Amino acid sequence: MCGIFGAVNNGSIPSKLYYNLIKALFKYSESRGKEASGICLRTSDQIRYIRSNLPAQYMIKDKQFAKIGAEIQQNKNIAVIGHTRLVTNGNAQFDLNNQPIVHKGIVLVHNGIICNHLNIWKEINGKPSADLDSEVIAGFVAEKIKNGAKPEDALSQFFDKCEGTASVAMLFAEYNYLLIGSNNCSLYLCKGTAGEIIFASEKVILEKAIVKSGIQDVFSLDNIFRLEPKEIILAEISQAQKAEIITPAVAVQEASNLKRCSKCILPETFPNIKFNKHGVCSICNSYEPINLKGLDALKALCDKHRRSDGKPDCIVAFSGGRDSSYAVHYMKNVMGMNPITYTYDWGMVTDLARRNIARICGKLGTENIIVSADIKKKRNYIKKNLEAWLADPELGMVTLLMAGDKEYFYHVKRLQKEFDIELVVYASSQLERSSFKSAFCGVNESNNWFFNVSKMQKFKMLYYFAKQYLKNPRYINSSIFDTLFAFYCAYIQPHTFFSIFDYIPWNEDEIMSTLRKEYDWEVEEHSDVTWRIGDGTAALYNYIYHSMAGFTENDTFRSNQIRNGMVEREEALAMALNDNKPRFEAIRSYAALIGVDFDTIISEITKHQKYK
Repeated sequence: MCGIFGAVNNGSIPSKLYYNLIKALFKYSESRGKEASGICLRTSDQIRYIRSNLPAQYMIKDKQFAKIGAEIQQNKNIAVIGHTRLVTNGNAQFDLNNQPIVHKGIVLVHNGIICNHLNIWKEINGKPSADLDSEVIAGFVAEKIKNGAKPEDALSQFFDKCEGTASVAMLFAEYNYLLIGSNNCSLYLCKGTAGEIIFASEKVILEKAIVKSGIQDVFSLDNIFRLEPKEIILAEISQAQKAEIITPAVAVQEASNLKRCSKCILPETFPNIKFNKHGVCSICNSYEPINLKGLDALKALCDKHRRSDGKPDCIVAFSGGRDSSYAVHYMKNVMGMNPITYTYDWGMVTDLARRNIARICGKLGTENIIVSADIKKKRNYIKKNLEAWLADPELGMVTLLMAGDKEYFYHVKRLQKEFDIELVVYASSQLERSSFKSAFCGVNESNNWFFNVSKMQKFKMLYYFAKQYLKNPRYINSSIFDTLFAFYCAYIQPHTFFSIFDYIPWNEDEIMSTLRKEYDWEVEEHSDVTWRIGDGTAALYNYIYHSMAGFTENDTFRSNQIRNGMVEREEALAMALNDNKPRFEAIRSYAALIGVDFDTIISEITKHQKYK
C-alpha cells in the first residue's frame, strides 16, 4: 500500500534538521510505493504542494522540491505532509490521480482503499475529478464542514461510513492544525518534547528517519506509538492563520528544455531539422506562407456549382470536429449552398462527434450521409497493429494506427457519382500540415499535403513500411490488406476536393464562438482542447509523440500560426503547453473501444518515454 508521512514543527527543531527529517521520511516511505509521490507544506499563511508520477528518490532531486525545501528551511512554524504511491485506483500518469489531493480548501494524503467511494459521492451529491478513491475523503469532510461540523468530527463520521481502509493526514486553508487518523491502526506517531509530532505508515520508517536526521533529543524512539482504530489526532501549527492554497505552476517539462527554433517553437527533436546561426530552423527558412484565394474566389466557385432546383449542390466532409462543423455552417448559412454532409465512420468517430453532427445537421436541416465500415473488424485491425507497435515502438509506424480512416477519400468519390455532385468541401487548414509524421518514415512533404508528395517520396514510404514489417512480423496480420487499400486511397487515388480554409481565414475564436453560440457545440469534459476531439485516435498518437519525441502536431500547428503572423512566439508556446496536456480520458475510451488494457498502453509508452 501507499506511504504517508509528515511532521509539525512549532519552532523548537532547527530548520536544517527539520528539513533533513522530511527528506528522510520521504526517502524511507518510498518502500511503500514507487509509482508516484508528492509533498505539501503549510506555513503561517500559505499551503504549497507538488506531486508527480516520479518515485520519491527522483522527486527529491527535482527543482520543484528544492523550492519546497528552501521554504521548509526558512519557516520555523510549519507542517508538512507527504505521500509515496502504490497504484491501486487511478493511473499515475494522470496528475489528478496522484497525491496530495486538493479539494475545497482541504489538502490531504491517504493510504488505503475505499471500496464504497462512489456511493459516498452520491450521498453528498458530489462528483470526483479523477479516478482516485481517496478524493472522496476530502469531498465528504468538506461537505460536513459546510454544514457546520468540526473537521475532526467530519473525519470521524467518514470513518463510520467508510468500507475499506483509510489512514489520512489533512491540512486546511481555514484551520491552523494538522489532522491525522486511521481506521485500521496503519499509522504511527511520535510526539516531541515541545508539542511537535512526526508520523509515518510504519514504525520502522519513523525510527530510521529520527536516527538519520539526528533529532533523538527531540523525538525519543521510546515515544513512538500506533494509533488505535478510528483514533484522530489534532496537532496545532503555531502562529498559523487562514492560508491560501498555492497551485503549483505547470511544471516545466523536459521537452520544454529542448533547443527550439528562435522563430517558431519546433524543437531539435523534429526530424531532419537544422538551425542556422540565428537559431532559426530549416522548416521556417523553407516555409511558404499561406496565400488565401479570398472570399470572392469562393463565391465564384460556389456560384459555378449552385443549383436552383433545390437539390444538393455540394458535399461537405463532416467528421464532427471543430473545423468541419464550421465548414457545414459556413457553406449553408454564409455561402447559401445546399450541402449534403458526409461522415465516414471507421470505428474511431467519437460519441461526442456524433452528437455535434446531430446538433448541426438538425438545426440546419442538412442531410448527413454516414458510410459505416465494418467497425468490429476495423477496431480489431487497430488492436493488432497497436499491440505490434507496443512490442517494438517506432515513431514512423504510429501512422499505421490512423490508416483505417483513409477510405473516406474513396467513398466520397462514390457519393459524387450517386448524387451527381462535383463540388466536395473539406475543412483542412494549411496550418494543420504536420510533416513530421511522414518524416519519421523518411518522407519529405516539402510544403505539401501528405497525399500530394512525389512518386519518389511515396516509394520511400512503401520501402519504410516494408522494412518495419520484416523487422516486426506482428504487423503481418489480417489488417494488411486494409492498410494497402488505405495507401491506395491516400496516395494513389486522385483528389479533387477543395478546402474552405484555402479561401477564407482560419480564426479559432470566431469558429468556436459561432459553434458554441449557434449550435451549443459540445467539448470534452476533461480537456479544453477543441482540435481533433472528433477523432478517437488523436489523444493517443499525440501522447506518443510528446512522450517519445518531445512535441506533437499541436507544436506544428502553432508554429505555422507564428509563420503566418497569427500569434506571437511566447503565446504559441503557452498554447502548445496547454494543448499537449495528456488527454487520458480520451485514451481510456480509445483503449476500451479496441479492447486493449489502458494501463498496459500507458506503461509500455512510459518505458520508452524520453520527455514528460
